[in-house]
Amino acid sequence: MVDLEQFASLVDELEADPGSRLDPRLRALFGDLIDQQHGAIGRVVASEQEPAGSHSFYFWANEEQRSLDVGHIVVGFSEDAAVIGVVDEPRRYSDLRSFLDDFYDRQIEEAIESQTISKRPEILVFEVTVLRTKHERDDVDSHRPVIAGPVYYATREAIDYALGKHEFAGAPIAALLHTNGNYERDEVGNVLVDEKGYDVFQRSPIWIDEHYLLGPEAGHANWTGQSGLATKTSHVQFLTSAVFQRMRGEGKKVAALMFNVKGADLIWLDKSAVPDDELRDAYDAAKFKPLSDADLEAYDALDLEIEPFTNLRIFAPFKPGQQPSTDKVMLGSFGEKSRLNTLRDNPAETSCLYPVLWSIRPLLAMPHKVFERNDLDDKMWGLISELRDDQRITSLKSLLKRLDEALMEIEENGGSEWHGHHKFTILKAKNRFYGLPSKFGGLVTEGEVDFGNLPQVDSSFTDQEVRVVDIAHCNSNVQELLVASTVNRLWQLAERDELGVDKLIIFVDELNKYAPGGSEGALRDTLVDIAARGRHLNVVLFGAQQFRSKVESEILGNCGTSFYGRIGDEEIINSSYRSLSETTKSELLGLRKGRLLIRHAHFRSPLFGSFPRPPVISGSEGQRVFNDPKRIVGSNGNLANAGVSNPSDALYFLLKRLSPDERINRGIVRTEAEGLTDAQVQQICLSVEQQWNKIRDTSAARRMTPWTIIKHQIQEAKRMNSLG
Repeated sequence: MVDLEQFASLVDELEADPGSRLDPRLRALFGDLIDQQHGAIGRVVASEQEPAGSHSFYFWANEEQRSLDVGHIVVGFSEDAAVIGVVDEPRRYSDLRSFLDDFYDRQIEEAIESQTISKRPEILVFEVTVLRTKHERDDVDSHRPVIAGPVYYATREAIDYALGKHEFAGAPIAALLHTNGNYERDEVGNVLVDEKGYDVFQRSPIWIDEHYLLGPEAGHANWTGQSGLATKTSHVQFLTSAVFQRMRGEGKKVAALMFNVKGADLIWLDKSAVPDDELRDAYDAAKFKPLSDADLEAYDALDLEIEPFTNLRIFAPFKPGQQPSTDKVMLGSFGEKSRLNTLRDNPAETSCLYPVLWSIRPLLAMPHKVFERNDLDDKMWGLISELRDDQRITSLKSLLKRLDEALMEIEENGGSEWHGHHKFTILKAKNRFYGLPSKFGGLVTEGEVDFGNLPQVDSSFTDQEVRVVDIAHCNSNVQELLVASTVNRLWQLAERDELGVDKLIIFVDELNKYAPGGSEGALRDTLVDIAARGRHLNVVLFGAQQFRSKVESEILGNCGTSFYGRIGDEEIINSSYRSLSETTKSELLGLRKGRLLIRHAHFRSPLFGSFPRPPVISGSEGQRVFNDPKRIVGSNGNLANAGVSNPSDALYFLLKRLSPDERINRGIVRTEAEGLTDAQVQQICLSVEQQWNKIRDTSAARRMTPWTIIKHQIQEAKRMNSLG
């Protein structure tokens, strides 16, 4: 005879924990992959119409599992394996055949008010996309579908296994943070709570393989999403910082080249998102939004430090019409950085700022980028080729002089040609060359250019260097020419193994502008070549755009990692997104800032994750704190940014960049440089960097440091002041 109390107790236990029937052998084999303290969250269900398969399965969820949602990672079981998957489509079922059935039932229920209304049974079913299966034998790669049985939340160990971390060829790099529906617990099993009293969910890094991000196995990363909503640039900064920290720990040299195409986005990468004490008032007065507790906890969970890029160099052309135009421009001694076309123009903050200026020689090597297509007929090409081969032509002035001489020879000889070039072709060429300084405003000068020992935008890199090319306020001619020339030049250095680092990241925003699908052009061809061969030559392309569907397919096809932010409905219907499920597409239509979808070479299915704010101050906030000409009044009534506006601080920031281990504080530098003018400080900065670049890799660097060079230059400047 059945014991009713015992039977009722068993029913209660099964309803509270559908996994109480888990095979003890499977629990023993895979207990570390499931959150046993939380208990089972549901049970695998398969039907005639929707059977469980090797790539997806279904489970019904316990109604009390209110935190279970799309994107969470769960574990079911086959006969001899644990099946780890990501929750995709949720659906509720009832026994109704149509919506009308419920409508009619409700009418009857309202008419019988005196009777108890019974609740129609419903079942909540989730579809799960399989990420990876772990068999009891390591030598078996199982794809068998799950069997009827309990489903659990995945632990961190299960998530790491599902990401393929155990198979990574390179170091694991934290790209995003995944949040699951189960809870964090302390040592005795109690659920942790945050400062608001909410239960803390389990979080774990979404790792990507260094060799599949930076090469050689695959490489490259791409970001897509709506402007201002998809947080593309913020995540590029975050991921680049994560790469730098990981590579430093691995003893590998890495650098990054970034093109700043919007406002002040990338020109304050050397300023931390966590201010030190002397800058706190300035940050507060500028209404800087500090990192939240959730951001700080995320950095801890990802095992990353909140640190700015201390080895930052910014390169910018001159403002239109303000470029030097002497016969020979000596940039090594040029100190008027206020003439450069960048928003970072506070004299105290320009020690990392360098000019980009071209003579005519680089332009002669790329006439297809310089002149309009209609101008470049065979006659024009022939004349330009002859001018390019003439080694006496070293400047625009000398070129125009040579064309004038050619026209004079034609007049004197009474003919119509010079060296086989017709007079009208020469006149057209003279007209076009004469207009180049205006067309490429601020980038091209009439004279020769001598950089001395000054760093150049397309030279080799140093370890942990971030090089930003600021073209945000340049015209489109300058932007396209500078991006094309710089990328091509660095690609040539890579082919000769002269980059100076083990890995170079090239970040190109608005990729659909520089490499649109179906287009032709030198830059497009170079970017395609980098995407195809860059991983073998240690060059990695980080590209971002609003419309993935508009980018050259060869670039995207060679991209090992892709990130998706919020995407508009007119874009997501494109075939570029056909591999994503309908649920994933719907999520992308309303994705909030700070959250991305990631696809990676090791993942069988894309995953959603979040990331904290970047470790550096944003461009707009950097402008307010460090560059606003109007002094910000702090809470104490004093000038809040006075601490960052002393001209001698340029020497301090230079010292931090050239010798980050030097323990010299800002006050010592200010005291040492007291009495010097802005111009003298800028000149010392130029001189010190050039002198250090000469000796940094020689034996002399053991006897001298950047600080000793700075002090010597300061003393010399003061001596000259005393002489009147």
